[in-house]
Amino acid sequence: MTLTHYSWPVSPYSAKTRAYLAFKGADFVDVVPSARMLYGPIKKAVGRMVMPTVKRADGSWLQDSSEIIDTLEGELDGPSITPPGPTQRLAQLLLELHGDEWLPMVAMHSRWNNERNAEFAKTEFARYGMPLLLTAIGRRFTAPIAEKMAGYLPLLGVDGRTAPGVESFARELIARLNVHLADHPFLLGTRPGIGDFALYAPLWAHTWRDPGTRDWFSDARHVKAWFDRLIEPSGEAGEFFPTDEVPITLDPIFRTLFAEQWRYTDALIAAIDAWCAEHPDATRVPRSLGNTAFVIGGAQGERRLITFSAWMAQRPLDAYAAGDGAADAWLGQVGGTDLTKTRIANRQVRRDFKMGLER
Repeated sequence: MTLTHYSWPVSPYSAKTRAYLAFKGADFVDVVPSARMLYGPIKKAVGRMVMPTVKRADGSWLQDSSEIIDTLEGELDGPSITPPGPTQRLAQLLLELHGDEWLPMVAMHSRWNNERNAEFAKTEFARYGMPLLLTAIGRRFTAPIAEKMAGYLPLLGVDGRTAPGVESFARELIARLNVHLADHPFLLGTRPGIGDFALYAPLWAHTWRDPGTRDWFSDARHVKAWFDRLIEPSGEAGEFFPTDEVPITLDPIFRTLFAEQWRYTDALIAAIDAWCAEHPDATRVPRSLGNTAFVIGGAQGERRLITFSAWMAQRPLDAYAAGDGAADAWLGQVGGTDLTKTRIANRQVRRDFKMGLER
């Protein structure tokens, strides 16, 4: 089954799916779409100009990195990326939530608040989006894409108050990953899982690949080796740690996740529930619901309540519920007991590339 993976190297979510396809040994081709292709066939197929997208041999399309991986995991041969134990399954999905929904603050800050990176990204957009034009001309045509990307900074809560916290969080995460990866090739053993792909993606595609922040990894050789293993997998299946173990070297990462990101997640879920109570006949929720206070790297700010993040949070919450309390001891160890109390009354589902309420 030949797959066509449409992506730009500067796209973090594309790095996530590309690494997954490489590990699975999938029969795929990586196509860098021009702006014309994005606005034309891709937008027509999935409803908007977005990456990554995957076109199957039968002409059907997949979009959204999590949905692409979930769907193909049920179709492709090769080793499963899902650990057998309930605690590890929960841990992997929490790491995916962290990479997909929290690290964009790092990715956007490192790219658009760093002049060298911003110039690099604008040139990359021109090179991929307008490959037949001179770079200077291509940059003018792709400027709206760059402006739109940079425009997400205030929505994500990245401003003068929080930027130091974002950078502190990023550097600490890299250092903690480096400690763990000094002893283990992947996050939960000798086999990568969804958490590996999701954390790697924004760190590699933005912070490492962009030249102005590459020095953040100067003391992180084990993280860089992890990048290499995900970009060019060895072909060996590997294994997850036995006995459903989550190593204590990952504890600091999870403690920060629960101390900062999960508070935002709970506020988001509460906001969705309140909105749905006021709109009982609604079939979908707005893409955002105002702002809420949040903390990152110890810095306080305000961030938009982006409702898509609640769909992502459903994934680890569903894994926790399926585990019937098996992860409770581990959650207590990493400061995650609040997760055990979180309930989603108004679940969201994706249908035909659009988000809606599960009614």
